[in-house]
Amino acid sequence: MVNCVLRLPMSLKKVKEKIMPSKEYKKLGCLDVSPSGGCAFEIRAETEEEVLRMVSDHGKKMHDMAQVPPDVAAKIKSAIKSVKVNV
Repeated sequence: MVNCVLRLPMSLKKVKEKIMPSKEYKKLGCLDVSPSGGCAFEIRAETEEEVLRMVSDHGKKMHDMAQVPPDVAAKIKSAIKSVKVNV
């Protein structure tokens, strides 16, 4: 078996970057907040505010949470990650 490495000139690398732009999103999964009691719900949104709104709706509908308690809200905010996605 032969391993080959293709090295692109810098000009081609820049073209690739222009062809494959990326966008940053905020991401959160229910299991990120509650690894033992969460579900497979996962959200990706453009802003933290959108994530918080959708997570609140999810908590109400799926986990019977009328309101998000302050300690859970703190966990949620600390668990939100930024991810880059090629668009």
